[in-house]
Amino acid sequence: MSGPATSRPNAFPVYLLGLASWFVPLGIQMVLFPWLVAVVLHMDAFAVGVAQAAIMAPSLLFLPLGGLVADRGNPRRLLLGYHALYAMPPLALALVLMMEGGLSYPLLIAYGVVAGSIGAFAVPTRDALLPALAQGNLARAVALATALQFGGQLLGIAFASSADRFGPVPLLLLHATLVLLGCLAVWRLPDPPPHPPAEHPGFWRSVGEGVSAAARSDQIWPVLLLNFGVGIFYVGPFMALLPLAVRDNYHGGAQELAYVNLAFWAATILAAMAFAALARRFTLRGRLIGIAVAAGSVVLVALASLPPFPVFVALNFIWGLGAGITMTQSRTVIQIVAPATHRARLMSLFQLGLGGGGPIGALITGTICSIWGLQVAMLVPAFAMMVLIAVVLARSRIWSMRTVE
Repeated sequence: MSGPATSRPNAFPVYLLGLASWFVPLGIQMVLFPWLVAVVLHMDAFAVGVAQAAIMAPSLLFLPLGGLVADRGNPRRLLLGYHALYAMPPLALALVLMMEGGLSYPLLIAYGVVAGSIGAFAVPTRDALLPALAQGNLARAVALATALQFGGQLLGIAFASSADRFGPVPLLLLHATLVLLGCLAVWRLPDPPPHPPAEHPGFWRSVGEGVSAAARSDQIWPVLLLNFGVGIFYVGPFMALLPLAVRDNYHGGAQELAYVNLAFWAATILAAMAFAALARRFTLRGRLIGIAVAAGSVVLVALASLPPFPVFVALNFIWGLGAGITMTQSRTVIQIVAPATHRARLMSLFQLGLGGGGPIGALITGTICSIWGLQVAMLVPAFAMMVLIAVVLARSRIWSMRTVE
């Protein structure tokens, strides 16, 4: 079944509406899930790291498969199914929580694995739709989509800050409702151009073709390598350590955790919107990525000092500015350089750096924190990232490369 006849000029706002219907619930989940693990169940640092790994680990298995399925199939129809499936985990968790004593750590691990698996298929599928709807300015479309993605997360985080007051069930029901409403937006999108007839090799060979395409591109591989470092050394600590810092050092709950997330994502949106307005004025995108990633390691060192809570929040705002620059410019490089036949697979590798590196970083930093403490767990990834940046700068031309549509 095809979507209704929707003109190309009107399709991109509908795409953004569908994007928001996914990422507002994701923002709710970003605060609610660690809050349930760390504050409600009061699990230790290692258990929090394992739980965060559970929600991100499916990316390691399913992002490449999701990219391959999107490259071979109809991304719009696939995305409709993913929206319907993504509403099921929060509905099931809400039903369990309505029963007295129903919440448990194994249940949250199961929730994380299921929700993370669905997201791993949906993300490269949505990215594969974007170039066909970009209206001739892909860099601007990527920046706007990134800004709205983080804007949706920010709104969801704001909703989740009320968890201490109203409990998790209303938020889980809101999560499911918004995702289901997003089906209407996805249904209104036009089908993308069909893929040319081709003989499809097996799964591993197809995934290998995507990796080979990345390795052959002197613009894509350094971006993907830095992005994988971001996943391990930034996303992992952000997801596993910041909730512990809020709980143990600042004695906060859902509201304080929401402040930290709001500061980070508000800055990310600000940076993404700035680059949406100035998208075509910047061609040295690799240089911007290098500077932004390096700034993140400096911020993480400052966070390790565990300053007063307002300073801690302000540092997360600065960290978010760097994240907004890194994500918009990295996505833009890959969307511009990647061939259409491999775009979803290459975008899945991009997301794999964040979603796949994240659980590795969460496990490592959660373990370090449980043995040597929170400050050491923040300093180790900061210095490891500095080493990776130095290697990439020395072995690639990322500092001087130009990327133009």
